Amino acid sequence: MVVADIMTKKVITAEMDDTLAGIRKVFELNKCHHIPILKDERLVGMVSDRDILRELSPLADSRTADIHALNSLKKKAHQIMSRHVVTVSPDDTLEEATRIILDKGISCVPVMGREGYVIGILTKTDLLRHYANQNQTVTSEA
Repeated sequence: MVVADIMTKKVITAEMDDTLAGIRKVFELNKCHHIPILKDERLVGMVSDRDILRELSPLADSRTADIHALNSLKKKAHQIMSRHVVTVSPDDTLEEATRIILDKGISCVPVMGREGYVIGILTKTDLLRHYANQNQTVTSEA
């Protein structure tokens, strides 16, 4: 099997100047944990829900929020994004993609099409779901 067979095709993205408040809302509404950051439709970085938690003041949503807490909501994606993004191709095997994720200690990889655009995302959850279903199929056939 290849990455294209199990990747998440509906990729939610953000732009470099999107605020952390806006990105956090996207995470909440879409129940996702990683967002590719684009500039002119090209991948330039990644932001995770952990990045947001690390950067936002714990007081940001409270009535006692000070100026520092409120300003943390206004930070931009480009200020916190990971810029060295590891990617895979839709034609890479699942074994290759799994090895990349494990070796790099990351939770997901954007899937890049031939034209250089993000066409999907492959997460640890996608891989675990695939391997669990594969194991279930093998077990039921036995």
